[in-house]
Amino acid sequence: MAALTTTAGAIVAPRASSRARAVHTASSRASAIPPARTLAPLRRPGRSAAAPIWSPRPVLTVARAAGEGEGSLLDELDADARCPVPKDQRPASQFKELQDSPLLGWGGLELPGYLARLGFLGAFFFVVLAYPIASVSYDPRTQPLEAIICATTGTCVATAAISLLIYNNWSYVRDRLLSATVEYEETGWYDGQVYVKDPEMLARDRLLGTYTVRPIVERLRKTLLACGAGVFVSLAALNSIDAPEYGVDRPAWEQNGGAGFFSERSVAMYEPSAMSEEEEAEEEAAAWDRYEAAMDRYKRDNDAARAAKFAEVFVGRYADPKHPGCAREIAAGSSDGSATTLAVSGADGTPGCLNGETQREWSLEGVVRGEGEILIDFSPKGGPKDLVGKWTGKGILYPDGNTWSKLE
Repeated sequence: MAALTTTAGAIVAPRASSRARAVHTASSRASAIPPARTLAPLRRPGRSAAAPIWSPRPVLTVARAAGEGEGSLLDELDADARCPVPKDQRPASQFKELQDSPLLGWGGLELPGYLARLGFLGAFFFVVLAYPIASVSYDPRTQPLEAIICATTGTCVATAAISLLIYNNWSYVRDRLLSATVEYEETGWYDGQVYVKDPEMLARDRLLGTYTVRPIVERLRKTLLACGAGVFVSLAALNSIDAPEYGVDRPAWEQNGGAGFFSERSVAMYEPSAMSEEEEAEEEAAAWDRYEAAMDRYKRDNDAARAAKFAEVFVGRYADPKHPGCAREIAAGSSDGSATTLAVSGADGTPGCLNGETQREWSLEGVVRGEGEILIDFSPKGGPKDLVGKWTGKGILYPDGNTWSKLE
């Protein structure tokens, strides 16, 4: 029995020692193996924090160093993109060029800066270009509102042209950023190529185009719409202010719009009708009478205006510079309440001569319509001191060189 026990112990002992050696060998090998890498948990949207999903791929974190510029991250990502497209033809590089442009970069500014530059541009066009041109068409002294509205129209057009230039460039870059392919020229000899963006480049470009460039393009589009609305409102206001007005006292051809103006009423005057020859003759005679009456009224008004303007410089008291106390008068009056008359009087009140005629009154319109010189003689006709002066516009010039000027 003891022998059996001894034999069993001998059998068990080698087994135990072999297990110990195996455990020692496994532990030494485990210590030689490097520790496993710890992976960061990733969570899917909609899952709770208690159920993380482990990703075997390492997470790449790109941090911006302190002191780097605004475009340093963009430059780093763009430089790492492995594609055959030249750097100056890549959408991200073209976006950076637009941001750095002194004029096209306005679109990428914040709203206050963008509005300030847009207002400065409009003021520049208004003062330097639009208002001087509008002042040629409308006199600012008599038509200030028309001149301002016309200048505003030109300012809106010029501002819209600059905004359209900026809009076209930003819209082009937006389309290239959102597109899955990039068209480029490899050597510049019209050897066009098409490059399909890799997933990383496509994701970056679409983020840039969607959240950065698209709002800029939308703001420029609203600017163009505002400029167009400004042009429409300015033209409507100018048309309502500067539109011609015709009253019932104007002749028929002016009420119908005047020469070169189309209207249904003017067309009806020349369309064939069912009138008889006698009625057509009467209508034609009546039309000629209306035309002649209108022309007579126009001539009469024109003569009256010319006469009134002439009377301002012609009528008055004239003095001899050699005899300061001696003054003669050319007076204007109205004998019948409508026609203006002239009276030339001498020193003692006797009527003088005008154009060789001695009478109490002359028609001012007749003197204005007369051709040739205006001869004035303040003394009675036939006297020994008759001297006939000639009206020069600034005074009365006599043959001896003496000029009688008008007293203020």
